[in-house]
Amino acid sequence: MTQIADKVYRNAKVYSIALDGTETHAEAVAIKDEKFVYVGEEAGIAGWIGDTTEVIDCNGKSIIPGLGDAHMHLAHAAKKYGTCSFSSIVPNPETDTPEGIIKQLQDILKTYAEEHKDAPVIRGLGWDRAWFSGGLRGIIRPITRHDIDAVVPDRPAVLMSFCGHRMLLNTKALEAAGVTKDTDDQNGLIVKEADGTPSGYIKEPVAYIPIIDSIPNYEFSPKEHHDCIKRTFDMYNEKGYTLLCDCQQVELPYKVLTEMAKSGEFTTRVSGVYNVNDATREADLEKAIANRTKYDVDGLFVVDTVKYFADGTFAMLEPYVETASADKAGTREPLLWNEEHLEESMAQANKAGFNIHTHAMGDYAIRRVIDCYENAQRLYPNPNIRNIIAHCTFIDPEDRVRMGKSHIIASNQPGWFSDSPTSQPIMVDYWGEEVAKQSYPSKSLIDNGVVCAYGSDFFVNPAYGLAGIQVAMTRKLVKMDLTYELYKDVPAAMPEECVSLKEALQAHTINAAYQAHLENVTGSIEVGKSAELVVLDSDLETTPVEQIQDIQVLETVFKGKTVFKKG
Repeated sequence: MTQIADKVYRNAKVYSIALDGTETHAEAVAIKDEKFVYVGEEAGIAGWIGDTTEVIDCNGKSIIPGLGDAHMHLAHAAKKYGTCSFSSIVPNPETDTPEGIIKQLQDILKTYAEEHKDAPVIRGLGWDRAWFSGGLRGIIRPITRHDIDAVVPDRPAVLMSFCGHRMLLNTKALEAAGVTKDTDDQNGLIVKEADGTPSGYIKEPVAYIPIIDSIPNYEFSPKEHHDCIKRTFDMYNEKGYTLLCDCQQVELPYKVLTEMAKSGEFTTRVSGVYNVNDATREADLEKAIANRTKYDVDGLFVVDTVKYFADGTFAMLEPYVETASADKAGTREPLLWNEEHLEESMAQANKAGFNIHTHAMGDYAIRRVIDCYENAQRLYPNPNIRNIIAHCTFIDPEDRVRMGKSHIIASNQPGWFSDSPTSQPIMVDYWGEEVAKQSYPSKSLIDNGVVCAYGSDFFVNPAYGLAGIQVAMTRKLVKMDLTYELYKDVPAAMPEECVSLKEALQAHTINAAYQAHLENVTGSIEVGKSAELVVLDSDLETTPVEQIQDIQVLETVFKGKTVFKKG
C-alpha cells in the first residue's frame, strides 16, 4: 500500500540530471520524511495524497534540484555584510582615473567612519587592484596607507580588495600589528616604500592574515559571524541553493557554523576545508588530521578537504608580452609555494585521506598542481579522493586532457566566463589580447571528461544562481553584473566554450554534490535522496537562453522543508 506523502508537487516540469548524465523528466514528486518517495508521471501521484498532504500545483513550471555552489567563502560572510563596502564604485576604464577613484573610495570610507565612531577598527571590502595598476586609462598610481590616513588617521583601518588577494592598511593598523621597516617583506608580498617603510599594501592571504589577526579588535564577534552567516544562508536559499562548499577556513566562524548546525539553523548543507600554507605546512596538516571531525555535524557540516593556494593571481607558462619581467623564470607571478614542498605536502594530504582543493589561475600553476595530484595518487592511490582545481583561468589544452584522465574536478566560476579582452584590459596588458581571449574554458574541459562543478567565489562575486546557467551558455554578461551597461554588447571571447543547458545545470547541481562526496545524498531528484528542490516561475527548458536570468525562484526546499518562498 502506498504511503501518504507529507508534500506533493504536481503538474510540474521536473528536470534533473544524474552524475552519469542520465536526464530525468517527470511531472510530479512526492516527499515523505525528508526524502523523495515518488518521481514520475502525474497519473501516479494521486495515491500519495491524503488528508494531511500538502499539495502544490506548479501549473507547468519547472522543478530542478537544489543548486550547489562549489567554491565560495562562507567563513568570510562577515567581511561581506559587516564592513564598509566599496562595491558601488564602478569605474569606466576609458574615462576614470585612479585619483578620481581614490576620491570616491575616501568619501565612502569617511562617511562610514563617521557613522561608526565607536568602532575600534574600521573594516572595508571591495576595492579593485586593477584600478591602481593600469586598468584605468593605462595609469599606474599605487594606493597606499597615506590615502587612507587622509580620512581615517585616528584608528586602524583594514580594507580588503574585492578578490580577497590584497589588503590595504592605514598607518594605525600597521602600528597596531607591529609591521615596521624591519619586518620581512616575504618576497615582496609586504610592499614597502623607497625608504623601507611599509606602504600598507599587502599581497596574498598567506602574508596578510597573520598581520590583521594581530590587530586588537579586528576579529568579528561570534554574534557578528552568526548574523552574517544567517544572512548568507537566506540569500542563497532565495536563489535556489541547498549546498555550499566553503573554501577558506576561519576558525571562529567554523565554530559558529558547528553550533548553528547543532541548533537546527542550517538551511543548506556546507562542506569545509582546512588551510595549508607553505611556511606552516607540517603543522597545518597535523592540525587538520587531529581535528578531522571537530566541526562535523550529522552530514550538514563536514570538513574533509584541505585548501592550498598554488598561485595568487597568475603563474604563467610564458611571459607572453615583452613587458613581462625577465626575472620571473617564464611566469608572470611566482607560485606561493616552493615546488618540492607543494608536491610533498599534497602527497601527505592524500595519504591522510583528505581531498585537496587548490586555487590555481595561471597555466603554469595548474600544470604543477596536476603534477602534484598525479604524483600523490601514484604514491598513495585512493579512488575515494576528490581533488579539485579552482578557477582554471588559463589552462593549456594538453592539461585539460590530463585533468580528465586523472579525474581532477574543475571548480569553475561561470560568472567569470564573460571576461573578454574588452572588459579585462589588465589581462591584455600582461599577456596580450590573444592570450586574454583564452580565459576560463569550460566546454573543452567537459569534452575531455573533466567533472566541472560551478561555483561563485562569493564574497568576491555574488551568487549568480540561475543567471550563472545563462552565462555558462552564452559567455556574455548578465544584468546583475555591475559592468553590464559598459560591456553588454561585447561578443563572447570564446563562443566555442559555451555549454548546453544540460551541462550547465549538471555543473550547478549533481557535480557540486559529487565534489562534496554527497552525490548519493543530494544534487538530483531521485527516489531515496534527500528532498532538495527548487520551484521556478517558468519552464526552464523552453525559456530563451537570454531570458534565463529573469526566471524567479518561487520556492526552495531543503530536507523536505520550505526554506524560502516568494511572498
